[in-house]
Amino acid sequence: MSARRLYSLLALAAVIGACAKKAEETAAAPPAVDSAAVRAAIADAWQRWIAADTAGNVAALAAMWGDSARADIRGMPPIMGRAAAQAAFQTMFKDGKVNAESVTPDMTIPISNDLVYQNGNYTETVTTKGKTATDYGRYALALHKDTDGQWRWAYVMAFADSTVPKK
Repeated sequence: MSARRLYSLLALAAVIGACAKKAEETAAAPPAVDSAAVRAAIADAWQRWIAADTAGNVAALAAMWGDSARADIRGMPPIMGRAAAQAAFQTMFKDGKVNAESVTPDMTIPISNDLVYQNGNYTETVTTKGKTATDYGRYALALHKDTDGQWRWAYVMAFADSTVPKK
């Protein structure tokens, strides 16, 4: 092979190499998690939830539920999706009223700026068919920030450890 041909091939290879994407190019790193902002948003979501629950506001509760959310609550069949949650809330409020509710998170883990895991305790006083009782229980959940910027329930597992009837 002549030197001239060798130089032409080397020049062509250099041009092709310069135009090719480098293998070590990687995607940009995700933004840092703003844990304080995520925790504040979740605390606000709980306040809105409690306000809607004690007011019996089915539409507001359903709006806080993700389209594909799931709830596993002891004593109830699984609730899957926003429409099923809305139907469950309507049934619940037809027969009773939430008089008071409190939520005490034990652990809040911001996974990203759009996803958080949390577990904790709850107390809920409900009057159903004229009888009032207070449930003391635990929960675990995942919340995600939806495309509209609203935090919504993605998964909930809850169970009452004890129920105390009001005398």
